[in-house]
Amino acid sequence: MTEVFQPGHEGTMEPRAKSPFRALYDTHVDFVWRNLRRLGVSAAEVDDKTQEVFVVAHRRWDGFVDQGHGPRAWLFQIVLRVVSDARRHRRRHPEDADGGVAEARRSQPPPQVEEMARKEAMEQLDRALASIDMGRRAVLVLHEIEEMTAPEIAVAMNLPLNTVYSRLRVARTELEDALHADASRDELDRPSAPIVSAATTTTGDARRVR
Repeated sequence: MTEVFQPGHEGTMEPRAKSPFRALYDTHVDFVWRNLRRLGVSAAEVDDKTQEVFVVAHRRWDGFVDQGHGPRAWLFQIVLRVVSDARRHRRRHPEDADGGVAEARRSQPPPQVEEMARKEAMEQLDRALASIDMGRRAVLVLHEIEEMTAPEIAVAMNLPLNTVYSRLRVARTELEDALHADASRDELDRPSAPIVSAATTTTGDARRVR
């Protein structure tokens, strides 16, 4: 992943000594990267969009106030805005119909069988997530993958708590339906085990709403 540097005083990108913002970046860069990918940012764009999130966060850093939920909720609001802007840009300026997936595959060395199965499972999970409305997908990702509680999600997305519960229930059903439909389409070409693994990784034992 490309390292993100903080903007200097003259508008240039330069490294700084360890600071509270740098500590924020070090702690949460993986969180930002994962959620950009799960919300539909392509592999080819995700490093740039990760940097964009932290550039925006740096501009707003002086105004950040921790209201007891930590910085993840604040960062996720920026993630959602960056994802929304990227989606609008793609609609206005379409480039790769597959979001750059084919190009990314061409740039990778031939994977081993186990790694191939893992990547296929994650690609299938990404396709299933992409079929879910963005609002419900965000709730699902935060709860099942990031293990945030429903009240934390309500703060992060500025939603009523009951709306979080409702979106989560619907999104779980949509995810399972999409995974099964994808598996049915591909059952002649790929074994179903990686699909089950991906679904289990996503939902796991987190069926109860915390």
